[in-house]
Amino acid sequence: MTEGRAEIKNRETIKWYEKPSVILLAVIVLGPLAIPLIWRSPVLSKWIKWSATVALIVLTIWFLKCSASLYQTLIKELAMLQDLLRQTQ
Repeated sequence: MTEGRAEIKNRETIKWYEKPSVILLAVIVLGPLAIPLIWRSPVLSKWIKWSATVALIVLTIWFLKCSASLYQTLIKELAMLQDLLRQTQ
């Protein structure tokens, strides 16, 4: 017979850093650095682990692209501001 997930959870002692609430907080604070915690948790199913891993990687890439775009815009705006300040002096 196969044991249900609830029976496995009751039988095993779940450490504080393997609880879903702690993992969610780690994902919010640490981003992709929390992936090992996701995979270590016995509470989460494989589907959730894979989904969370892919989502974190995609979000990280998106945030990096947005940050690079913002940086380029900032550099352009600063150059324009410097030109404007030179013209007024």
